[in-house]
Amino acid sequence: MFALLLLCFLSFSISCGGGGDDDDSGEVSTDDDMDDDDLNDDADDDVDDDVNDDVDDDVDDDADDDADDDVDDDVDDDVDDDVDDDVDDDDDCEGCLIEESCYADGETNPDNVCLICQVASDTSEWTDNDGASCDDGLDCTQNICHESLCVTTPLFDCSWPAEISSAATNLTGIEGPLINDFHGDLSGAVWNPLAQTLWVCRNNGPSKIWAVVKDGLGGFEIDYQGADRGEWSDFGDLEGLTLADLSEPKTLYLIVEGQEHIKEYDFSTYGAATLVNDWNTSAHLPVNGGSGAEGITFVPDFLLAEQGFTDPSGDPYASTQGMDGLMFVAHQNGGNLYVFDLNRSDGSFVFVGEYKTDRSESAGLEFDRSTGLMYVWHGASHNVLEVTGISSTDVGGMPKLDTIKVITGPAPVLFGSSNYEGIALTSNDECAGGNRGFFLTIDGGGFHSLLLFEDFPCE
Repeated sequence: MFALLLLCFLSFSISCGGGGDDDDSGEVSTDDDMDDDDLNDDADDDVDDDVNDDVDDDVDDDADDDADDDVDDDVDDDVDDDVDDDVDDDDDCEGCLIEESCYADGETNPDNVCLICQVASDTSEWTDNDGASCDDGLDCTQNICHESLCVTTPLFDCSWPAEISSAATNLTGIEGPLINDFHGDLSGAVWNPLAQTLWVCRNNGPSKIWAVVKDGLGGFEIDYQGADRGEWSDFGDLEGLTLADLSEPKTLYLIVEGQEHIKEYDFSTYGAATLVNDWNTSAHLPVNGGSGAEGITFVPDFLLAEQGFTDPSGDPYASTQGMDGLMFVAHQNGGNLYVFDLNRSDGSFVFVGEYKTDRSESAGLEFDRSTGLMYVWHGASHNVLEVTGISSTDVGGMPKLDTIKVITGPAPVLFGSSNYEGIALTSNDECAGGNRGFFLTIDGGGFHSLLLFEDFPCE
């Protein structure tokens, strides 16, 4: 019984809080109890966070590992596939495998017929297709492959490729009605493709130069600057003229026979030419009585390099005097060409050298910048047009321009003169239907002194 009473007393004491302060809940807490609970909560949160972080890290690591494994597997698969493909290609190609393409035995290079797949020689590289026929893109030439290149063998009997003289466009009448100043002694011509201007000259009675332009109706006419006609007089025995910088359309270079001088003139003022330079090149030109310098043309430096021009010793040569090109002069005495490096600033020059042509007389000269070819007109008893490169080969101790072909000149019109002297060509860029213009001046041609052959083939 006593024990029961004691137990009830103790229970009552605990329920009443041992005489402590009451709160609304009927529960009592101490500071120590609060601290223990907070610590326990923080500890639980830290543990949960650590566990979660570890789990996240493990998941991320597993994901990264899986991704890396997938990438590695893909790379390995791709490499294996490439290797398998290469092996298959090597195994499948029974001809020549060149730069990852397979060519059958005997198949030529699609870009160069002078290279061929020849299994007996090499299955991984092209073989020279020596002796095969090829095409240099030029009319009336014979071509054979040699050491991977298409080599031109000159032909010396090409027929005139354009219309006959009587069918050519006769421009003689544009100078004036009836008998005019074109009728006698026309000696030279040059075409400016940028300005679309033909410059024509005559050498006597007195010597003259004309600027000829298109008339807008399909023909040509003498140019005018306001009321002033494009005509200039008194230059001596004027045999040829040319342009150097085509962006200077009124600056021309003349060759005067007898004097054997190259002269620079400004033709900006119509009717009044201004002498700018006079180069005395006579010491290098072999004038002999009435046989002197006849033709002149200019070759820019970039084409000298591109076409393989060299000095007589065989070394590449480009201008050193500031003109960005060289002046070539054709001579009646011997037919050779003479090359000069002119200085416009002080009137000096460097003589580069003498070059043989195919004939013993030259009357006209024109370098075609659009093709890199030199056109040499051999007059007198020859009357042929020689087409050359500006590369050369030593012949008897002197360089000779490499002849590509020789074309027989057109027969003269009925009762007309065959004393052809000056030539000019329109640019290859002006081709129409595979043809372009070829101008021919005729000394003493009368009513047929300036002809335009419109069916001259493009090269």
